Amino acid sequence: MPPSYPSPPSITHRPALDRLRREMGAGGARHGVLAMDKAGVDACLPGGGLPLGALHEVEPGHEVEPGGPGSVTGNGAGAQAQQGAVAAGFIARLLGRLPDPRPCLWVAVRCDLYPPGLLAFGLDPARLVLARARDDAAVLAAMEAGLRGGGFAAVVGEAGRLGRLAARRLQLACLRHASTGFVLRRWPYGTPAHLPAEAPAAVTRWRIAPAASGGPWAPPRWRLELLHARGGTPGEWIVEAGESDASGIVRVVAELADPAPASQRRRLG
Repeated sequence: MPPSYPSPPSITHRPALDRLRREMGAGGARHGVLAMDKAGVDACLPGGGLPLGALHEVEPGHEVEPGGPGSVTGNGAGAQAQQGAVAAGFIARLLGRLPDPRPCLWVAVRCDLYPPGLLAFGLDPARLVLARARDDAAVLAAMEAGLRGGGFAAVVGEAGRLGRLAARRLQLACLRHASTGFVLRRWPYGTPAHLPAEAPAAVTRWRIAPAASGGPWAPPRWRLELLHARGGTPGEWIVEAGESDASGIVRVVAELADPAPASQRRRLG
């Protein structure tokens, strides 16, 4: 008679797997969320806000003329991709509202960030540590080291290319050390003619473009596109910087496309 062996435990009852499923179901928001706009943007984000302790991608867009759909203004998409000023301002707005009091690290190949100008977006430059890297690979390596060190509330890296393996390493470092990572997709020396398709490994991916301001003394406005959100839904808005903590990080001025009813939304994986 052949010997009998105990049956292996069911995989559905393993605590580690259950914990992983809960984290994935919440869009990876195991360290809480940062409320952006309670009436608009947050409804499309997993957990009702921007997941903290997670990796996010931000890419520059281009401004479209209000009177000419599809026409690009004088700045152009190429200039936005090289400068990344509008996207950098949006990231600074997020950094300035992080509840974590630790400093923030900003890594770039081309160190043309003007720290005093970040005050307009609510970020105290005294909280910012700037680092220069020789190329994209060095930027991503410095980001990972900063995230794993545990000394920063957030780490920002300016890189034109972000491979899936590097993105996964950054995401794991964010989750394990409760730091939030932002990759600003920027090509300071010219946009490559061809970029290979890259599978999104970050929890969210955004495209930020300038939008016409409401007046000479009005807060800055952005054309905000949520391209990818793990466990969320896409969206597109015209937003401006919120005036107080109660109003959120941004305030939706106009929705560019009405989202489908909640029962009909297609969840993004």
